[in-house]
Amino acid sequence: MTVLDQSVDDALEAVGELSIAVFKDLDIEATRSPAYSNEPVSDEHDRRLWRTLADTGLLAAVLPESVGGGGTGLPGMVRLLTDAGAALARLPLVETFVAVSVIDEKNLAAVISGELVITAALAEHPSAVAAPLRLTGQRLNGITQLVPYPLSADLALVPALREDGKEVLALVSLSTARVGDQVTTTGEPLGVLEFIDAEVMEVSEAVDEARALAALFSSAMLCGIAARALAMTAEYTGGRIQFGHPLATFQGVALRAADLYIDSRAMQAALWDAVYAIAENGIGSSRARYAVATAKVWASDGARRVVGSAHHLHGGFGVDVTYPLHRYHAWARYWELYGGSAEAWSGDLGELIAAHPIEEDE
Repeated sequence: MTVLDQSVDDALEAVGELSIAVFKDLDIEATRSPAYSNEPVSDEHDRRLWRTLADTGLLAAVLPESVGGGGTGLPGMVRLLTDAGAALARLPLVETFVAVSVIDEKNLAAVISGELVITAALAEHPSAVAAPLRLTGQRLNGITQLVPYPLSADLALVPALREDGKEVLALVSLSTARVGDQVTTTGEPLGVLEFIDAEVMEVSEAVDEARALAALFSSAMLCGIAARALAMTAEYTGGRIQFGHPLATFQGVALRAADLYIDSRAMQAALWDAVYAIAENGIGSSRARYAVATAKVWASDGARRVVGSAHHLHGGFGVDVTYPLHRYHAWARYWELYGGSAEAWSGDLGELIAAHPIEEDE
């Protein structure tokens, strides 16, 4: 594995330092716990935090230099998303970052300034979509679902079938959609979007790229969630005294915590292997496709184990709605299934290996 250019490494480090500074004071308890009701915790994303990301230059840092961005690209996005996951940031960052990676650059300046928020209908695995949207010319018809923050985002990127049967991505204004309510395990608002002859602003054929990026970015969120759950567990077991000793000194607890650490580190290793595979071989290469699928499987399964074990090691505190760990469990479940479960991506990986045996790429 080669490393990125030194200038990119330096910029990536700066993105990491700044994102940690921005997210560290985020109060997740300021939003009502999703455990209290089945209603959304809010109708919109955290607009103040989005403005902060724009004002501090974090949104600009990950976008191309050609539009005034910092050019850290995919590594910068993944680093920022990992920190956002650890902070449970209530933002459509995954969707916006997928969109800016596949749409025309003309809209990116508005994203940099924080004026434009883009969501996307990428939460479902393709195998789960029974009735895709239909694109006839520049007109979009049909219903799609599980679209985050539909009432506060400006545009939506949605998969659709053209008249020739080819799947494409359509960028459309949310003002052209009828929006129905849905809600996630996290309490964040989702929407069912109905389009009736809605005019499309732009069409992209980069469907496979968008889905791969959605899987990669959701894996980054899961890595952040798992890392934070692990840190909370270490702090709790190190400070909780039982029989005159910290819980962390008991062999059973220490071994269970070690398993959490191994899972968390393996998730991060798989994630960054995918980032480097894309950088070196291109997102459409077999090497990158293997790596993205592996990262998604590891992140989904690993986060489930980490958060579940964190609950066990916390005892009753783990499920106390006044303690934040239950929020991380809910968020881990959402991102675990985003874009397809570990089982769905394991199936994709198996098909890929059957079609392109690994030894061919060695």
